[in-house]
Amino acid sequence: MIYSIELERDELGRRLGGGIMAGTITIMEGPDGSGKSVLSQRFTYGLLENGHTVTYISTELSTKDFIRQMQSLGYNILKYLISRRLLFFPVFPPSARKIREKKDLIERLMRAEFLFAHDVTIVDGLNLMIPDGTLPEETLFRFVNFLKKVTQKGRSVVLTYDPDTLDTKVVETLREVADNYLELKSEVVGDDIKNVIYVRRWKSEREVTKVIKFRVEPKFGIVIDISAFAI
Repeated sequence: MIYSIELERDELGRRLGGGIMAGTITIMEGPDGSGKSVLSQRFTYGLLENGHTVTYISTELSTKDFIRQMQSLGYNILKYLISRRLLFFPVFPPSARKIREKKDLIERLMRAEFLFAHDVTIVDGLNLMIPDGTLPEETLFRFVNFLKKVTQKGRSVVLTYDPDTLDTKVVETLREVADNYLELKSEVVGDDIKNVIYVRRWKSEREVTKVIKFRVEPKFGIVIDISAFAI
């Protein structure tokens, strides 16, 4: 089974083989500004428009900011929030900024199993839930096992993070267990800066484009550079 992310307005879904296979772990790696959040938001909207359910966990946005940002991209998600087909959870609400000092957020995430009850759960900004950049080996082992148990139920998980802020052991472990691995970069092309997705690994029965260049336009969202081609 595939959780489709295809939309008529752009080519992203087709270039990623139609969407995310059920029961998979997806990682998106990249520095700030490389497009991790906007890509997560595009995934979310595509999934919802194709009848799937999503839980979105953000370490950066409040609920109001999330709705505003989605609307600015032309991704109207209000009806999905109202029907609870989309659940949004800010990790650091404005009224609780001191929670950033806590070091047990991964433990709390694993205890909150209800967050992983929808078809796809997106954790946008995992590195900010690991304040010192590393996890005890036992905690890392349990986190990986937790993700595997979620996917064994046919649900999928998407994790985004900046690998430069995490310990090498954490990054290597996440790469090892991931079914899908996207590396995001910002590159200078002439006078423009373009976001690039390098598809290092993607589980699909369909053709997948290995390098996807995109930009973001107001009220439209992601625009794919059609000069990229499938390999």
